[in-house]
Amino acid sequence: MKTTITLAGAVITALWITGCSNSTKMKPGSDTLTVKVFSLSTDATAIDDRIVYDGTLEAEKTIDLSFQVSGTILSFPVKTGDFVKKGQLVGSVDETTYRNQYNAQLAQAKLASENYNRINEVYKKGSVAEIKMLEAKSNYEQATSAARATYQNIAHTHLYAPVSGYVGDKMAEAGAVANPGQPVLQLLDTRSVKVLVAVPENEINRYKAGTPATIKIDALGNQPLQGKVTEVGVIALNGSANYNIKIALPNTGLQLRPGMLCKVSFHSAENKNIQSADAKEIIVPVQAVQVDEKGTNFLYIMNAQNKAVRKNVTTGQLYSNGVTIKSGLSGNEQVITSGYQKLADQTPVIASK
Repeated sequence: MKTTITLAGAVITALWITGCSNSTKMKPGSDTLTVKVFSLSTDATAIDDRIVYDGTLEAEKTIDLSFQVSGTILSFPVKTGDFVKKGQLVGSVDETTYRNQYNAQLAQAKLASENYNRINEVYKKGSVAEIKMLEAKSNYEQATSAARATYQNIAHTHLYAPVSGYVGDKMAEAGAVANPGQPVLQLLDTRSVKVLVAVPENEINRYKAGTPATIKIDALGNQPLQGKVTEVGVIALNGSANYNIKIALPNTGLQLRPGMLCKVSFHSAENKNIQSADAKEIIVPVQAVQVDEKGTNFLYIMNAQNKAVRKNVTTGQLYSNGVTIKSGLSGNEQVITSGYQKLADQTPVIASK
């Protein structure tokens, strides 16, 4: 979900971190402070139409595999995290009982077949009633069907992967007793993945199915990937004020794995309208902004005479890379980002290298 934090809280945290550092020093032999500066003309990041949220990768499909027959598990060669291919054998149970049943029913079917053939020959000669021939034929067909059904039980003692994917969980081991329909293995179909993003209620209506999204995954070096929204939640998560958005993402190289964390930004027409209205806003590091006793937001810039100048500013949206400044700056200043405790208006400063 998007990080929610008040500007005041962010400023207090930034001041504490700065107070613990030695980034601001007094130049030897003078009253000039050495400070860090952030040049808006070269370092500033232009605000765009994207709000960044935290997301988590999930498999497109999660399949619970189970045996269709009961029995002792003889072989379970896979383990959690393994990649298995479609059709690969992942487990088997003891088939002895079903094999014996099949052999017995196969013998019955053979006997019924011989009996039917004999009676049918006699029937053709007119020496036996038709009902006797029909009874023999029915017995033969029933015995054959029963043998075929039992043979299916033998086939079901082997468990195969229906699709290629990763083993997400293993709920049994060799030696355990398997029951019909009881899951023994969780298979994650990762041919495509979905990104799950929790969006606050006041922002959920900005996004619709088909909205483009950019996903950056830490584990893959933050290389941007493109996806589209497939589902927009209509029920709040666990009674909270957040709603799930799902984004489809292809996984051709199978490098994307469930559980990976990512950053998600959306592109929507409404966000672009917001951008047009606020196109003149700029972003500065959050630690540069301070709040005085009257609740006024201000920061210091370094002017051409190498002096600190206080600027009252109006702040806007707080992003992961800083806070937007709605007014108070022209966009070409050098904002001081350290040494607030020692600064005052017109304090001599010099930028650190």
